[in-house]
Amino acid sequence: MIEDHSSGTTSAIVPPYPLPFEAIERRDGLSPEVFQERYESGMRRPVVVTDAMQEWPAWGKWGFDFFAKQYGEERVVVTNRLSGATAARRIKMGDFITYCQFPAFSPLSKNETDTPFYLTSFSPFVDHPELYGDFEDPYFLSNLYRSLEGPLGDWYKQGFGWIFIGPAGTLSPLHLDLFGTHAWLAQFHGRKRFLLFPKTDFPYVYDGRPDFINPDLKAFPDLAKTRPVLAILEPGEVIYIPEGWAHHVVSLDPSISLTFNFVDASNAVDHVMAITRDLPNWVNKTGTDSFKQANRVYWTQAEFSFPGQDDNNGKEEGSH
Repeated sequence: MIEDHSSGTTSAIVPPYPLPFEAIERRDGLSPEVFQERYESGMRRPVVVTDAMQEWPAWGKWGFDFFAKQYGEERVVVTNRLSGATAARRIKMGDFITYCQFPAFSPLSKNETDTPFYLTSFSPFVDHPELYGDFEDPYFLSNLYRSLEGPLGDWYKQGFGWIFIGPAGTLSPLHLDLFGTHAWLAQFHGRKRFLLFPKTDFPYVYDGRPDFINPDLKAFPDLAKTRPVLAILEPGEVIYIPEGWAHHVVSLDPSISLTFNFVDASNAVDHVMAITRDLPNWVNKTGTDSFKQANRVYWTQAEFSFPGQDDNNGKEEGSH
């Protein structure tokens, strides 16, 4: 059992994790100064904050019935996992909500997939600004991107924030978040189990190939060398995931979550370095006409070809 010090309640680990782990720290009344000193500086540590979303209009409103009623006719794409999906379907939001709550009554349940279908690409905050007005960044953190306005603000809303909706058993395989960003995730409905691995554990996680729900130590013996942080995230709680922490997430119940990636002073340099390492993908993320116009971008990809370099192998042709 994991003791929840904020409420005096306990939450069962479902399913049990058979390897050693550390229980995540749980806080309330977390000041920005303590957050920065204890969780953002140095080695960085994830934390669950139990009082960060209760003042949001979304809390108490964003439920399955709300999304079915307000956005039930919208067509969304659902997949069988957050990344590495092997199946995808386009379906009305209302029909997908039925699947989340009553899988046996949905045609989706007839599709044979290793994990249930999951709505992970729902980023509605530009088309539905009323949803963006229903919440704010958790009170204990700062977010440099949140200050963007107009088309640049829309770019951030569309590309760095999502609402995740799914039945019990949905899976986010072990992964790092994009471009050296931190992340926060707020839980509205159901519970999720997070396994979070620091960078020192990366040599022992086999590039995320093991089954982290029921790990096979005979096939992956180095898993025994890891010491992940484990969290059961309950409704009304927010988890902070620092840059550089790989995480594996499984929904224990039908679930609704909100997540945003963000950058502040503590990871701004890491963010720039990650962009440099993954520049082609970053160019794709910023390559829309609206972003270029809003940010006054005038260069083209052709300008990445420098004089004196061979287009095929990048070797210097010679000096003159």
